[in-house]
Amino acid sequence: MSNELLICSDATTPAQFIRGKEILPVEGVQAHLDRIEVIDPKVNATVTVADAALDSAREAEAAVLASDELGPLHGVRFIAKGIHRY
Repeated sequence: MSNELLICSDATTPAQFIRGKEILPVEGVQAHLDRIEVIDPKVNATVTVADAALDSAREAEAAVLASDELGPLHGVRFIAKGIHRY
């Protein structure tokens, strides 16, 4: 799966690929972190990146590789947009 597809797809597409072990959670999170690094200086849209994002992805990946029972969006990246009122 290309990074572009990982970044631009809805959550169900990477979820399918993760369950099928065609991509792994760390790969998905890293693709987003790389994209944030390139794009955010231009658009200033990302306020906070979770320090533990890759650690959480590694934990999710371990469950995938162990063939544990997975939830429907297990290992899929999550990005929230906050609205700040002043």
